[in-house]
Amino acid sequence: MKRRILILSSALLLVFSANQTVYGQSENNATEEEKFKFNLGFGAGFTTGYGLAFRYMPKKFGVQANVGPYFDEDTERYSLGLTFLYNIVESRRANLYLYQGNHYYYNTYLDFIYAPKQPNQQEPYEVKRQESYLNSGVGLGAEIILAERLSLNFMAGYAFYRNFRSLNLTGETAFFFKF
Repeated sequence: MKRRILILSSALLLVFSANQTVYGQSENNATEEEKFKFNLGFGAGFTTGYGLAFRYMPKKFGVQANVGPYFDEDTERYSLGLTFLYNIVESRRANLYLYQGNHYYYNTYLDFIYAPKQPNQQEPYEVKRQESYLNSGVGLGAEIILAERLSLNFMAGYAFYRNFRSLNLTGETAFFFKF
């Protein structure tokens, strides 16, 4: 009789613990699935670009793209950014990551030139100017989780500016909706 109770107790304990293990694993899988991989928002930075931002962060490695076009009858401006991310520390309220940002900037604009000492020139004349360059940098970023689906990002590091002509500090920021 004692032996049957011991076997029955052991079997119930085994079934109960197996059920808890399976339940615990399914809960862990559910929380992993609830991690939002996609982000959409706005970003601005010297090496990440500015404008509409999209971020894809499936696990440790991720990528972010920023696009900011602007044009009117006198100006044509494009800001294109591509940033690579590597998560160092993840928590419920904040994340810490490394980033490498690349920003291509293209701008055309009208410049008005007035030359009063030239005899035939009384009015200013227009010259269409164009500039384009690449900024590239590396640094450390922090993502602050404001709500379940909202985050605010701050990044800082060093960057090469205007086609690698100068090196200086850089700063970036972004606001994202996660889905």
